[in-house]
Amino acid sequence: MRISIPLLSSVALLAGCASTPRFNFQDVSYPPINQTSTAYLGDRLMMQGRGFRTDIVDVSTLRGKYAIIGEGAYCRVPGTDTFFNFGSRPIVFLNFLGGSRGSTNKFTYKPATNEVCLDDMWSGCFGSEFGSIKYRSDAVCSDPNAQQKIIEYNGKAGEVLNFTYREYFGSRMNAPVTTNFTMDQSEGDVIIYKGARMKVIRATNQEIEYVVLKNFNDAR
Repeated sequence: MRISIPLLSSVALLAGCASTPRFNFQDVSYPPINQTSTAYLGDRLMMQGRGFRTDIVDVSTLRGKYAIIGEGAYCRVPGTDTFFNFGSRPIVFLNFLGGSRGSTNKFTYKPATNEVCLDDMWSGCFGSEFGSIKYRSDAVCSDPNAQQKIIEYNGKAGEVLNFTYREYFGSRMNAPVTTNFTMDQSEGDVIIYKGARMKVIRATNQEIEYVVLKNFNDAR
């Protein structure tokens, strides 16, 4: 489905307009079951939740003279060059005195120069000199109102593999359900946690090769 959203004019931005496009959220999981995958230290090994696949730009807080772009993940609106954040207007436009003159939750991205740009005559574009800008293709944009479950790899100490389990609601981590757990390779090669099962093929302190046998909510 193609969703298009007109770019906001400078006048609209000054008025503080920000809107939420309609997305076709679906149940998603990663990676595919029974397929050999590789992840690196700090990476997600598996995920299950609701969202849709699209390109994502992750940014740290980018501070310019006439705008501040808030830290977070900005998802491409399908069929457009617009990237959108579910936060409450995380991009703030500044006046000559440093006060707010409006806000939005969208920018455009220039892959050739790795810049994010605002549709505002004063703010312009922000490059890597302003902070971290990372582009991810074909990633999962999470439904902000749905639970997301993930497992991350945290390296190896001897025969013990370290992992972190997290639950999110969209981009907001549910801290009480963030737990660390381990697997002793001397006792087997299959991890079972929260209903999920993974078989470890090979692991070092920097990377792990594995196969997901069952995701969190799969019936099998």
